[in-house]
Amino acid sequence: MSVFRDEKIWRLLTNFWTVVLLLFLIADFATQGNYEFIGASFSVIYVGILGLYVGTKEFDRWYELHDSRHPGEIFITMWTVVVFLMLAAQFLLGKGYKMSQEAIADYIMVLSVFALTQKSKKLHHKRRVRREEA
Repeated sequence: MSVFRDEKIWRLLTNFWTVVLLLFLIADFATQGNYEFIGASFSVIYVGILGLYVGTKEFDRWYELHDSRHPGEIFITMWTVVVFLMLAAQFLLGKGYKMSQEAIADYIMVLSVFALTQKSKKLHHKRRVRREEA
């Protein structure tokens, strides 16, 4: 069995790249966009790895292979806090400080992925309940 077929590796990579991307976005903000030129690269890596993690997790759920609980609420909370703090700092510190477009796009993407997985989880639960009642 390949190590990349295991959900755990995708969860570890997702957690690692989440921290890296959030720290990068904060550093880019604090330096007034000095590293903006590399932001898209970080975002593409993050979106790809998050997509693979969520995709494997959802496929496993629908094929009754997923039983662990790693709530996406933690990701949503981290992202929301970071984005809110950067917006507040942008307001308080003035024109020189701007949250990057990548930060906004990544936040919207994380919210979208979370919403889709929550809907998938509810649909799967309904399906399971119907099968158990039949």
